This record gives sequence, C-alpha cells and structure tokens, in this order.
Amino acid sequence: MKRSKKKLPFIIIGILIFLFIVVIVIYAVWKTYYNKSHYIKDEDISIHYENDAENTDSDDKETDATLSQQDADKLEADLKALDHVKAPSSTGIYNILLIGSDRRDTSWYGNSDSMILLSIDESKKTVHMTSFMRDLYVVIPNIGPRKLNSAYARGAGPLLVQTLEDNFKIDIHNYASVDFTSMSQIIDFVGGVDLELYQEEADYLNNSIGTNFSAGMVHMNGQQALAFSRIRYVGYYDYERTSRQRRVLEQVVLKSRQLNLSQLNDLISKVLPLISHNIPETEVAQKLLKVPEWIQYNIIQDRVPYDGMYSYLGQDIVPDYAATIERLHNNIYGN
Repeated sequence: MKRSKKKLPFIIIGILIFLFIVVIVIYAVWKTYYNKSHYIKDEDISIHYENDAENTDSDDKETDATLSQQDADKLEADLKALDHVKAPSSTGIYNILLIGSDRRDTSWYGNSDSMILLSIDESKKTVHMTSFMRDLYVVIPNIGPRKLNSAYARGAGPLLVQTLEDNFKIDIHNYASVDFTSMSQIIDFVGGVDLELYQEEADYLNNSIGTNFSAGMVHMNGQQALAFSRIRYVGYYDYERTSRQRRVLEQVVLKSRQLNLSQLNDLISKVLPLISHNIPETEVAQKLLKVPEWIQYNIIQDRVPYDGMYSYLGQDIVPDYAATIERLHNNIYGN
C-alpha cells in the first residue's frame, strides 16, 4: 500500500506529461491548418481614395459611376437621418460576409462580384443567406456615394464590411473572400454541384463556355458552376444572378453535408489556402469545430434590395434605407 502511494505522484506526472504532449501535437496540427489560410489584419489593408482602384481587366466598367451632386447629397442626408438606428446585438448570431471578387491578378483587390452575408443563428439552427447586389448605391466611408462593389475595389474586405455596417446598421463579425479561380476549385473539391437550368440559361452556357446543356437538372464542375453564377444578362438581370450565386453556395453546403468527419476535415484543409479572411487564430479553431453542426442548419435565402423597397437612378439602385434596415434586422435577429 505504501509503495502504491509512492508511485501515485509519478503516475500523475506521467499523465500530465502525456496530456501536455497531446496538446502540443494538436496545436502543431492546428497551426499547420491555420497557416495554410490567408489571415490579413484589417489595419494592413490600404484604402485607395482615388479612382485608381478601378482596373481595366474587370468585367464591370461602371464601378465608379457617380451620382449627380443633388442625388448624392440626398442619399447622404437620408442615411444621416438614420444615425439613431443601432445595430442589434445577439450572442447567438454570427455574421460572416462571403465575398467573391473578380480579381485576376495581384495589382488590385478586384470588384466584389458576389456579396453574401451568412447570419448563423444557433438558437434557431438557421443560416440566413442574404445577397447584397453590387449595383446598390451606398455611402462608402470617407469616399462618398458609390456603387457597393467599388468598396471592395478600394479597400478590400475591411472597407466593404464597414460600408455595409454603416449603411445597413448591422454588425459583421468577420469576412472571407475568394477569387474566381478559388471558387471554381472549391466547387470541384465537393465533387461539383447539381443545378436546374431553364433553356435560356443552358443556351447561354453552351455559347459562352462550350457546354452541351439542356433545360433541366444538370451536374456542373467548378468552371461551369462559376460561369452559371455569373450570368447577368439572362432573365431578371442582377436580381436573378444573385439568386444563382446563392443556389451554387447552397449546393456546396448540401454536398458538404454528405461528407463524414474525415472527409470534411480533408475538405477544410484544401479550402483554407484559397481563402483570405480576418478571423484571428484564437477564433478560427472555435468556428471550424462548429462547421459540422452549422452545415446541417436550415438555409433561408434573401437579397437586398427587397422587392418594392428601392428606386432607380439610371441603372443603379437606391434602397429605401429605413424600410430595408427594418426588414433586414427582423430577418436576421427577429422582432
């Protein structure tokens, strides 16, 4: 009995050493994962205040079209009148902005071709997927009224997040961005996606990228799904295009649900190097541990501007900010 008591401290020390080694190994593995991703501190992003943020390689030649001074003044006044509106807060909701940019080289940030806010509500087990259309006219902080997608071209994720927060009175915790090539690869990593086409969409893809699709359900690889999500002049213009983008993203989530933990872990390790984000290392591990649960949540889709809550200035869209903010808050946070 005395001998066993003497051995007890050594056993405890051995267990502690073993646990310490396990923790070190887990941390080393996690560090390897995290280092694969492209974490960028917000303060390391430069903001381009002049029009040189635009790039002639972009498909969007109207990025910095400006309003008349009278319309610009009115837009700023309308937003100023809503300064008293505060962003709701909820510990059970996590907002992350997913950004798809049209950048093709490293000479600029690119325009934000796709902007989808994921609002993850753990209490209701829902993911609210809200697209913000790129032709929305907003007030970009310290720059003025511009089209929403030019916020990313001028100041990447941090400026786009701040613009959405200021204009729509919401708190966005983080952002994650990918370019065209990365998004195509991510879709391929999940084995492609199944999407239903109507004939005009099929004809567009057949003519633009040489597919042989017909109307109905088709299986698409990454390049094909990316082309589908970027169709702009078929159907209801950009309103319908944002719907296509959400459908592709939803299909990626649905395909991820079919993976076991080992396969999901492999997918995450492949996807991380393709993403630029501002999620600190101390938070990424916590978020990744929740991914298997989050991808099972019910997905609700929407877009801004909401039907009947906007007006046009030329081809550009000015939302009814008071009504839009109220509906956005209700959708994400509830009454």
